[in-house]
Amino acid sequence: MATPSITARDVVSIARIYGVRVSPRGEVAYIVSRPDFDKNRYRVEVAIASTDGSHYFLEAQSVSMLDWSPSGSMLAFIGRRNVKDDEKGAGVYIWSGRGDPRLVAWFKHGVYEVKWASEERLLVLADKPVKEDYDEDGDYVATSQMPLWFDGAGIIAGTKTILYSIDVDSGRVSEEAEEESSIRGFEIHNNDVYYYYAPDWRKPNIHRLVVKRRGETEVLAEDLTISQLYSHREGLYILAHKRPIGLASHFKLFNLSDEGIDCISCGVDKNIHEIAGTLEGDPLVIYADRGARPLAVLKGSKMETIAGERGYIQDAHSMAGLVAYIGEDPVTPPEVYIYRAGSIARLTRINSWVNSLGVRKPIHFTVEAEGDLVDAWVILPNGDGPHPAILYIHGGPKGMYGYRFHGEMQFMASNGFAVVYSNPRGSDGYSEEFADIRGRYGDADYKQLMSVVDKAIREFNLDESRLGVTGISYGGYMTNVIITKTNRFKAAVSENGIADWIADYWASDIGYWFDPDQIGGTPHDNLEEYIRRSPAYNVDNVETTVLIIH
Repeated sequence: MATPSITARDVVSIARIYGVRVSPRGEVAYIVSRPDFDKNRYRVEVAIASTDGSHYFLEAQSVSMLDWSPSGSMLAFIGRRNVKDDEKGAGVYIWSGRGDPRLVAWFKHGVYEVKWASEERLLVLADKPVKEDYDEDGDYVATSQMPLWFDGAGIIAGTKTILYSIDVDSGRVSEEAEEESSIRGFEIHNNDVYYYYAPDWRKPNIHRLVVKRRGETEVLAEDLTISQLYSHREGLYILAHKRPIGLASHFKLFNLSDEGIDCISCGVDKNIHEIAGTLEGDPLVIYADRGARPLAVLKGSKMETIAGERGYIQDAHSMAGLVAYIGEDPVTPPEVYIYRAGSIARLTRINSWVNSLGVRKPIHFTVEAEGDLVDAWVILPNGDGPHPAILYIHGGPKGMYGYRFHGEMQFMASNGFAVVYSNPRGSDGYSEEFADIRGRYGDADYKQLMSVVDKAIREFNLDESRLGVTGISYGGYMTNVIITKTNRFKAAVSENGIADWIADYWASDIGYWFDPDQIGGTPHDNLEEYIRRSPAYNVDNVETTVLIIH
């Protein structure tokens, strides 16, 4: 066994960087989250890189979003400062370039998004209690809607998300817009407010697009699945799809103008993850591409990559020709970078200490299986082998492994294990048809994963008698499936994975809408298929030692 060069503590110590935003003045703000092991919590700060090269740091808790004012003189953010851990809610703060940030408004049920409408006014999405029988201490809630709770949020029954307006000077909060169900996102364009929501709570991914103009609301589009709105000089970008293959459909870029709504990326069979702004008048987007997540300019039916061709761009934002983005690659954890006029400069070295730990470069290989060419990677430990190996399976199923920094895998490799991972059918980063495995979970995807393992054993001197398998979410589900179909793995760790689709439909936060889309129908009208896709009903086949984490 090789001497570990990367420890579990090292992996946890890698800072999270997110929420990058460029100001009209050319300043760059971003959020850094580092672990505080003594207090068993994360220490969060807002960092601002000035145009003169200096940095400002604002300490906070649980910061989730940044937004610069139209002039660039003020920075608004959502977070918690100088509050007790048991105090519920979050606040909207403003930093004016000097001194401490000022708390403008507090929302005890949670606030999720903040944007400047003008130098004098902010708009925010925040929760509002809507039931009289939602008691003060939250131990009793009565509701007629679902979900009752949501991972990461706790009990959400008895509340819904509405749009509020905040007067910056006085801190006065007023209701801006409310619908029969929660508003999911919004944007401001030419002083008009655009937002979307799901008219039917039973179908939370079918949205209605609305504009509020001079106090009157108008419905602009129905039956879209929307993930983002973004204002640009000539109109409004909409990241959405119309569910041609259900929830696994690729998000496309639409443009809303006086002439209507037009799809401007339908000639590109790629899933767009984020609108990052514009560059020289063209939309700037982050999309998935065979294990990479590049930053690219969309020109007609062509993506022109400017960063991350063999990397992973987490977040990006552009303003007046300056692009700031958070990027990583297989041997480099996340950092902030600047792109301007064709050149790239590194802004931060927050995680540069990881470079001294003996990080191993993954080896890419491909496998022909079930009519597809499947991308796969292996991280090898030191020594000649044969190596024990662990098969990692990503979540989703429309997730993706590839060209990002996988700290946990590096930790395993430093402890003498080869790590194998791949993008079987159902993964993101390929054609929309490739992503569609509705009603076929555990079929072609299982066979492709086994083909990846077979080729890795042959080509990289792996020990077939010492194989493990693990994964989270869909990866946990496939771990469950695999150990009911084969005994070739000596150990398995199934994390957050579905074992019984019937139980998932009834008891999970997303089961009531996710499972009918993925399995087909409900357990009421398609019980046989729910049982067929549930590895729990084949548990008698399991001989592998398995740890279930949930």
